[in-house]
Amino acid sequence: MDDARYQEARQAYDAGDFRSAAKLFLAAAGEGVDGNGAAYHMAGNALMRLRRYSDALTVYGHALNDRVYDKHGSVRFNLAAAQTALGEYAEAVDSYQAAIDEPGYSTPYKALQGMASALLEMGRTEDAAAAYRKAALDEANPNPGAALVNLGLCLMALGRPADAAEAYKAALGCDSYTSRGRALANLGQAYCATGQYAEGVRAFEQAEHLHGHTLSAAARDDLAACLAAVNEAQTDAQSPDRHVVEGWVTGEMPPVLDAPVESTGWGTGELEALDVSADEQFVPVAHDDPGLAPSAGASTAVVTDGEDVDAFFNRTEQEMRERDKEIRRDERSARRGDRNAWTLVFAVGGALAAVVLVLAALYFSGYGWPTQRQTTTGLLEAAVASESVDAYWVAVPEADVKKEMAKIPPAKSFTVDDVEASMSTSTVAVTVTPVSGAPLHYRIALQREGVGWRVTGIENEW
Repeated sequence: MDDARYQEARQAYDAGDFRSAAKLFLAAAGEGVDGNGAAYHMAGNALMRLRRYSDALTVYGHALNDRVYDKHGSVRFNLAAAQTALGEYAEAVDSYQAAIDEPGYSTPYKALQGMASALLEMGRTEDAAAAYRKAALDEANPNPGAALVNLGLCLMALGRPADAAEAYKAALGCDSYTSRGRALANLGQAYCATGQYAEGVRAFEQAEHLHGHTLSAAARDDLAACLAAVNEAQTDAQSPDRHVVEGWVTGEMPPVLDAPVESTGWGTGELEALDVSADEQFVPVAHDDPGLAPSAGASTAVVTDGEDVDAFFNRTEQEMRERDKEIRRDERSARRGDRNAWTLVFAVGGALAAVVLVLAALYFSGYGWPTQRQTTTGLLEAAVASESVDAYWVAVPEADVKKEMAKIPPAKSFTVDDVEASMSTSTVAVTVTPVSGAPLHYRIALQREGVGWRVTGIENEW
């Protein structure tokens, strides 16, 4: 490697002249590979600054081919960043993992956070949550709070707000984490999702009044929901003229300002200067945590304690899932226990009254079971089959039944033409086709017996 050109390239790079720096670093590398890893590494960094990601991929590949270069972990991290910028997320995940596996790589938490971002782009939210959790647990991570907040966002997306609240509280317990206003706002949203409305109000108020954080539109909606729920609960216990929420009198709080449009994405760290000697790495896009903003200072009332933080870090993924299920069961039981018994009684009573009204309307309209049509059809089917028809008649002597049935000649078929129904009596018009001869028309009289209908007589129409 040409040391003079390498130093000249470093000066151009430090001065922000990345185009010249890229050319000089490549010139310093010359034609060979071994011994030129540092030059290729820095050339790739300069190309990344110029957003020439495809060219950076090629140059980083040359740096990895230098067998004596001892910064392969950093190169693989930057290679993954270039792949992410190009939308090659699956390849980026593999490259981040290769950086973590590289012997001597000193900042695996950065690769884990970058990997989590790529996994999120692929829709693998659960895997991203696992990567953020590992990044937070990395003892070398100087700011685990950022990873914990991103972990909380993943858990919220997975429908696990109770676990998300634990992650946010653990982030607030990290002294190095400074974006407390945004973390508290996120915590308020998690509390709202779990039905802990008073805790949610407290978290939102701390975010606004202790840290000067402007709530996002979604957070403002959740704050309003929490306030409404707390006020509703307090209405039953005190005068409706005054509702106090955790020390704040409703109506006296300052109005919430319109929140600015916030950036989207998942934070993987600040954009850092690329210095091979210091083993620094490049993150192409420095996203803030979604919904979070820099705080106005440290909280004087942190919503967590050391035991909560230790418990969160010592909990496995399976334990977190089981705990979330248990919390959800408890919430459902509490909601069922809070229901007003009289409301349930009135609801059941109203439903029964509606059923009675419907049945009464049907009864007065002539409906019954069996219906007029069913009784008539059964009678004529039995007659055609030469079977007993007594079950279809009202209680009259058998001789009267035979006399009435004799009005209908032996038949081979019949049709029901019309039903004239009223509350207590009905008439059914039928057409009977005899075994021989033309079709004959009859009117069969019925009366209600209980809820159903029975035959009282048969008249022909000629």
